[in-house]
Amino acid sequence: MPERRRQERWERTRAALLDAAVTCLVEDGYAETTLQRVQNRAGVSRGALLHHFGSKAELLVAAIHHIAERQVAYVRGKADALPPERGRVEAALALLREVMSGPLFLAGLELWLAARTDRALRDALVPAEREIGRAVHDLLSDAFPHLAEPGRAGNVWHESLLALLRGLALSSVLRDDRAIEDAVLRLWADQVLRPRD
Repeated sequence: MPERRRQERWERTRAALLDAAVTCLVEDGYAETTLQRVQNRAGVSRGALLHHFGSKAELLVAAIHHIAERQVAYVRGKADALPPERGRVEAALALLREVMSGPLFLAGLELWLAARTDRALRDALVPAEREIGRAVHDLLSDAFPHLAEPGRAGNVWHESLLALLRGLALSSVLRDDRAIEDAVLRLWADQVLRPRD
């Protein structure tokens, strides 16, 4: 088999395993994400799985980076399509809300919770989350340039939005009230993002 075809097959198998790990995290949770479930979901042999990942920890570290890469690419791709003026604030908030409430966020959340007591997982998670944080910060800086004006504590507003969106995503696990979530985000935007005279 030519080297190029072998490499392509290797990449397809790895991607299938990472996608299966993310799906397991979302649908089954961290505790139920086992190598066997990932292998079955990916439709690969045990040998193929072990060729790529020797342990659950190794697989989940790779899944962390896979999630981060997909989230960053999605945010950057969608940020390029934000309207230039009118509706920019609402569109940027909707994009961030989408990213921080979808399946990739839920998979990441499962890993965050597990990382609370798993030091190796935490150490692997921190750099990936920083990469996502930089992409979100770039989006916020571009969408809301007045946050960077002298006298404005941009990092506080950035962190407050992330904390708010994470809180809304967590709340939605037990309560589905889109109207109240919309009202909370509008209140935040009115208080924080509107340029001051």
